[in-house]
Amino acid sequence: MAKFDYARAQATALRLLDKFGAAGSIVRDMSGSGPEWDPGEPVPTPFPCIAAILAIELKDVDGTLVKSTDKTAYVAAKGLAIEPTTTDRLIFNGNSYTIIKVAPLQPAATVVYHKLFVRA
Repeated sequence: MAKFDYARAQATALRLLDKFGAAGSIVRDMSGSGPEWDPGEPVPTPFPCIAAILAIELKDVDGTLVKSTDKTAYVAAKGLAIEPTTTDRLIFNGNSYTIIKVAPLQPAATVVYHKLFVRA
């Protein structure tokens, strides 16, 4: 029996987000250029991504971490150099969003896309 081709699903997610979404970036504060014991100020480093931001679904609202005013961002995993975390920020359409929760769609070893809960 043939296994499901998650790389193909990942490419489809990228194609759809590229068609219906827009370019953005995940910004991560990287260590400064100083020595390990004193690296200096963190350097905001952007990692380009393709994303789409939609209204949050009511089933995702838990009232404490995820609120009804938050949004859902779908970010293509293919071509993204990092795995988003809650310490990163999403820059999209000129707006900066705090990442509240990360929920990658990863039914096997391949991440198809990242579902992020974000707050402006």
